[in-house]
Amino acid sequence: MYISQETLNYIFGGTVITGMAAFIAITTNFLNITDRLKKLRSARKRQKYKKSFYEDHPDFKFTLNFISNPQPGKCILHATLLNISKEIKFIESLEFKFEDPKNPTKFEPSNIIMNGEKWPKRLEHGERLTSSNDFSMTLPNTAFQYWHKGFKVYCSSKTTTGDFLRSNTVDFDKLMEFMEPINENYKNLAISLSNKTGGSLRDIEVSLWQLQIFKRLTVHIAKQLQHNHIPIAEYLIRNHGLIAQEDVWFHWYKDLEQRKIQPEIIEDFLKSLLE
Repeated sequence: MYISQETLNYIFGGTVITGMAAFIAITTNFLNITDRLKKLRSARKRQKYKKSFYEDHPDFKFTLNFISNPQPGKCILHATLLNISKEIKFIESLEFKFEDPKNPTKFEPSNIIMNGEKWPKRLEHGERLTSSNDFSMTLPNTAFQYWHKGFKVYCSSKTTTGDFLRSNTVDFDKLMEFMEPINENYKNLAISLSNKTGGSLRDIEVSLWQLQIFKRLTVHIAKQLQHNHIPIAEYLIRNHGLIAQEDVWFHWYKDLEQRKIQPEIIEDFLKSLLE
């Protein structure tokens, strides 16, 4: 049977076109699957290390700084997040985190400042998010953990699609310079107590500084002093009617908040240890 040249060209030409289309479709599907697998692996990695893993994301400029000359006793931190991507992004709430440069992968508790803002925030291309945050009470509450230990503070966030974002860091001790300084009497008392009991000068000094700021004895201050060989638990049981029990610091929190033992009373007790 005779088949014309035109018929052959028609048959095989169509076959070649069909084959090329199939090849392109298979290749495209393969690349799409590969891309999805890469994204899945990346998402799993972020989920596994979500407490310590952050991307240096190219879609944002994220900066943290502070007011250099605030009113006395105030520390105001400014966070700025600029969307430089070509997409609309939705940003979750900002968190302030503490980092030990000697052990940067260790997780430290974060601090979320509640200022009534609603999240997430919508950012278009070129749009800037700014947030001013009063860090004044965070500093004395965290001073015992981080003061004079080289810690850094940074701001972190994430997008609703899972991008992990972080700002530059600032020195925790630099921020502490904005706080009310420890008075000379407390500083000298800390030195004398450290020499007498063998406790850490730094720990005793920051505990007295907190006593000065909070204007009352808190359970955390009492616990810090006790751990530095100052028998304040025995003093509180003997002189203030607190009850000895298995976990005194847990149970004494409410008791000490109710009593509001003034700094002058604790000063007299501490000075009596030096006699």
